[in-house]
Amino acid sequence: MKSLKWIKIEKIWYGGIGLARMSDGKRILIKWWALPGSVVDLKIVKQKKDYVEAHITEIKSYDKNIIDAKPFCPHFFSSLENKELTDQEKTTIGCGGCKRQMMSYPNQLNLKQAIIEDAFTKIKKLVPELAILSIIWSPQEKNYRNKIEFSFGKYVVKQDDKLNFLSNRSLGFHKQWEFSKIVNIQECGLISEKANQLYAYIRNLLQSSELPVYDQKTHKWFFRHLVIREWINTDQMLVNLVVSDRFLVAENKKDQRDALLNKLQNDEYIKQTITTLVVTYNNWLADITRSPDSETKIIAGEGVIYDKLIFQQENNSEDNQKSATIEVSFRISPFSFFQTNTLAAQLLFQTAAKMTGYTKGTILDLYCGTGSIGISFLKLGMWDKLVGIEIVEEAIVDAWHNAKISLGDQEVFFAATPAEKAFTTVPEITQKLEDLWLVVVDPPRDWLHKNVITTLWDLKKEHDFKLLYISCNPVTMARDIELLLQQGFSLKQIQPVDMFPQTHHIETIGVLG
Repeated sequence: MKSLKWIKIEKIWYGGIGLARMSDGKRILIKWWALPGSVVDLKIVKQKKDYVEAHITEIKSYDKNIIDAKPFCPHFFSSLENKELTDQEKTTIGCGGCKRQMMSYPNQLNLKQAIIEDAFTKIKKLVPELAILSIIWSPQEKNYRNKIEFSFGKYVVKQDDKLNFLSNRSLGFHKQWEFSKIVNIQECGLISEKANQLYAYIRNLLQSSELPVYDQKTHKWFFRHLVIREWINTDQMLVNLVVSDRFLVAENKKDQRDALLNKLQNDEYIKQTITTLVVTYNNWLADITRSPDSETKIIAGEGVIYDKLIFQQENNSEDNQKSATIEVSFRISPFSFFQTNTLAAQLLFQTAAKMTGYTKGTILDLYCGTGSIGISFLKLGMWDKLVGIEIVEEAIVDAWHNAKISLGDQEVFFAATPAEKAFTTVPEITQKLEDLWLVVVDPPRDWLHKNVITTLWDLKKEHDFKLLYISCNPVTMARDIELLLQQGFSLKQIQPVDMFPQTHHIETIGVLG
């Protein structure tokens, strides 16, 4: 396809998309490694009426004030290096994560702040007094992830019209731009040293097995994913081995599977390190860890792990000016959502609590997950009752447990239903909102369903509540807020919080009245 030469990148949008322009003013949207001030050569991969999409083929120059750090990961690949990889290097270099590690952390935050400012440009025109506050730093720049998902696969290249298998038993991450290839990962800089040591041990154990890795083209064989979850405040670890067992009996490999599971169950290092070990049998074709008919079996432990969030609550009484430590405990099952960065989640929730203000009444959380936000708020002494809605039934089971652990007999109610259908499928929810004072939405990455926006305005007519909007996508958040402003809501502040250092992702808080 057509190439473009010596194009200067003007700025970055959310998702790491770079913006440049052709000589006729037509927009160029650039994926991967785009940074403002860089001059690049491009390959156009998609042509639209008003814009083109392109990939960088060569970086001619870059702004040295922005790119000011040395990558810390041995698996990192950057177009900045213009390096030709050997066959062996191809299997270990090219991970698609941590795209910002060539920048110092302050520069990463400056870039994210600019992305937020850009995302809310239209809102600023509608609400000139809107304040976009400075981004809150993550307590950790590295080793912060409490969940990591590795994939099994192969590394295949085409040479002289023949397929050449550079690696038959890879375990790691999908290669940048080439989803069918798995890059072998020895260690990841986003998880802890303990999690890396556990990963290395299990990787060697699994790769020494004669059981084959799953083939995405034939949809056969065994190993699919390895998921590790670690909780910083309790030091508990969960491992979920995701496999496909459809062809085990036919290929006479059932005994090998049983031998492997027995080894995992009785290994001394695993016993000492892992709190619980589960195996998920997933025979769906899609490259996901869980399908509607998958089955998860407990190999060791309870099948769940427990963590807690720790908050410092200021005591404003005249008798005691010291802050109090508040702990909120959570039960997390293998597929339950929980904020990936535990220490930053504590900052996120504490900041959101201050922005909403401390008062009494009922919280309605429309995407409650395992109940982490609402339960934390009640534990902090905010509000009296909690109504949580979540589409994932397993998360709702965890939410009930979490409320019991942290809140005792305090009044809560959870329902497993889509937020956009909640008030029709579970009519009793309406009866529990007589003293509604806060609604929380932390929606999926896309945006709020139109029915949810309508429901929020209908509720606003009956209750003078505040709306706490938390999002990991400032673009869709701005789109939703514009619709909410049109309905009559108001907005004064936007607070970015960095939950994902080394990446383009940003968490954003807004409180609407």
